[in-house]
Amino acid sequence: MEHQLVGMPAFSCIGLERAGSLSDCRDWVPRLWTEFVERSQEIRHLERGAVWGLMSDPESYLSPWKGATGRYLAGCQVPRGTESLGDWVVWDLPASCWMKIPLRMDQYEQGLEHMREFSRSSPHWRREGALHEMYPTDFLDPKTDLMYLMAPLVPRADIASAGS
Repeated sequence: MEHQLVGMPAFSCIGLERAGSLSDCRDWVPRLWTEFVERSQEIRHLERGAVWGLMSDPESYLSPWKGATGRYLAGCQVPRGTESLGDWVVWDLPASCWMKIPLRMDQYEQGLEHMREFSRSSPHWRREGALHEMYPTDFLDPKTDLMYLMAPLVPRADIASAGS
């Protein structure tokens, strides 16, 4: 499996947020996406970019899921400063270097393992924060179209302090 390292400025996403049990996330997350698609006309007036599936621990914003529950935002990228609308929530993500792994939905577990191995073996980078999913604007079929598993990265502390 391949990946790219890409720098991205801070960005925002607006979407529908739910929290649920990690043990049954394969049930409630797809239902959230169905609702997002059915209601996306409610935000049609906004300038929108790529579609994102954002994850966060309920207690620590943008941290990996821990414990028994997790938060998920099915949303799309919007200009910074966009405000929430009704039950449409805005999440702001900081500028970051990202590990971007192209994959189809049936390769998700393989992508997760690739990311874990990179995090263990990279002398320069470590993962920092929750994993996210990015879907290109032309994404239609999860069986054939590529999506991206996105992992925020930071320089390893020993590398950063060595340059000081």
